[in-house]
Amino acid sequence: MKKVVSVVAKPFRAVSRILPKVLGRLRVLGKPFAKLRTLRGKALVIACAPLLAVVVVVVVLVIVLRPEPDATEEVRETLDRYAAATRDKDYQTLCDDLYASELVERIRAAGLPCEVALRTGLEDRQNPQLAVSRVEVTGDTANARVRSTAGGEVPSVDTVTLVKEDGGWRVSSLSEAGSGSTTP
Repeated sequence: MKKVVSVVAKPFRAVSRILPKVLGRLRVLGKPFAKLRTLRGKALVIACAPLLAVVVVVVVLVIVLRPEPDATEEVRETLDRYAAATRDKDYQTLCDDLYASELVERIRAAGLPCEVALRTGLEDRQNPQLAVSRVEVTGDTANARVRSTAGGEVPSVDTVTLVKEDGGWRVSSLSEAGSGSTTP
């Protein structure tokens, strides 16, 4: 039992030796502010103005310099959702949430609602997969190099172009490597 007491007591002894030193340093830090307690009215405002200015500058810097969300990571997340929606044959999500409005309009201009066009084109795909190898973001446009595979099909390396729209990334085109064609 005595050993347990000594194990517990040692940290308390160390703290009791260090605590007066720490408190002494805190008192030193408080000396410049002791004079503020004696000031009243206009003198207090004048004395606090520099401190207030520093606080305002720090707050502005924090707001301005806060890191933006990583656009590359956002593009990868969008492509993950795109791959999952394609695999799950969730054409509504593809058309409403993942395709850029310009792409949806091009599909509709062909004479079919987006969901019907996708069902017709993708219905027979078995286990489609998408692996992102590289993402390059330039402003509100991103290009992603991807490898697409599906059961019974030859894998392909493609470039998916995405645009920033409605606060998120949307797929605007898919170009097969080596071809000039763009497909939804």
